[in-house]
Amino acid sequence: MSAFRHLFIKEAKQFAANPFMPAVLVLLPVLLMLLVPMAANMEVRDVRLSIVDRDRSAMSARLVDRIFQSGYFIFSSYEDTYESAMAVLSRGDADIVLEIPSGMERASGRGETSEVYIAANAVNNTKGVMGGGYLSSIVSEFSSELRGTQGASPLKIVPQYRYNPGQEYKLFMVPALMIVVIILVGGFFPTLSIVSEKENGTIEQINVSPVRKRDFILSKVVFYGILGIFAFTLAFLIAHFVYGLASRGGLLEIYSGAMIFLVFIGGFGLIISNYSDTMLQAVFMMLFFVLIFMLMSGIFTPVSSMETWSQYVTYLLPTRYFVNILRAVCLKGSQFADLTFDFVMLSVFAVVINAVAVITYRKQN
Repeated sequence: MSAFRHLFIKEAKQFAANPFMPAVLVLLPVLLMLLVPMAANMEVRDVRLSIVDRDRSAMSARLVDRIFQSGYFIFSSYEDTYESAMAVLSRGDADIVLEIPSGMERASGRGETSEVYIAANAVNNTKGVMGGGYLSSIVSEFSSELRGTQGASPLKIVPQYRYNPGQEYKLFMVPALMIVVIILVGGFFPTLSIVSEKENGTIEQINVSPVRKRDFILSKVVFYGILGIFAFTLAFLIAHFVYGLASRGGLLEIYSGAMIFLVFIGGFGLIISNYSDTMLQAVFMMLFFVLIFMLMSGIFTPVSSMETWSQYVTYLLPTRYFVNILRAVCLKGSQFADLTFDFVMLSVFAVVINAVAVITYRKQN
């Protein structure tokens, strides 16, 4: 513990001695959180649709067939009750629920109006709103055809946008940017710290000292983990006061996920530094993996919109699990019991990657 304490103090002094790094620690989350949501845009495709057909008539079958012929939707599930369909929506296995009311065909024949309910998962506001718009357009067109052919009144559509009733796309984007802040601060900072010591020659003093590899790696992970929590908190405050992101779940779930992910990304950065001799090498290697983490884990592009093979690849990326945790807690109010799998997987990645970081650190005794 004495060695760890001195190493921790060393990290703090080195960080404070560089006037550029503290400025980056503050400006990075501020600029990222304020500028990116204003310019970001997302493409929508392959909207997953869950259907509750209470009518079970030829007319409802034609409506369902028309919807899937449009090419905008893929089948998620066929549920018997609205409650079971909402459970599918809550788990994230569907993006939209379509409920066809009982007696729709008979009511249409009598010239009466039937209400077709559309419930969209607006956690991903862009996908929820645009998918709901596509579906509403198809149902309206189908309704107009019915009126032209058999004099039936058009169907009345009653949409709902779950988890994001205000349909704010920034509420989907902002948690993603909070994760990017953690990746950049918790991953790049420790990586550049070790490589900087290599270039300056100070790492040789550690290599010939009796300091254990475990204490050296732990001091890096803990110190830059604290900086990551600071940056994450700053980003969270901006998300709350600027964009109105009020967590529906507990802060314990949010910060538990953040700390576990910081342990992972810090250890991963240290592995990169173990195989880098210059700052340029470390930056390019880190950027390569960070781009994979950000582009293939659902941070900006929904996993369900990816190719099938790439969706399976995302299970090998710990960022996928932290994305699920943060969005589920902030927008759905999920708790530990709802996110057990994500927390367990994220913890496994954190333990394994730091064990590898200790093993691969080449210390000369």
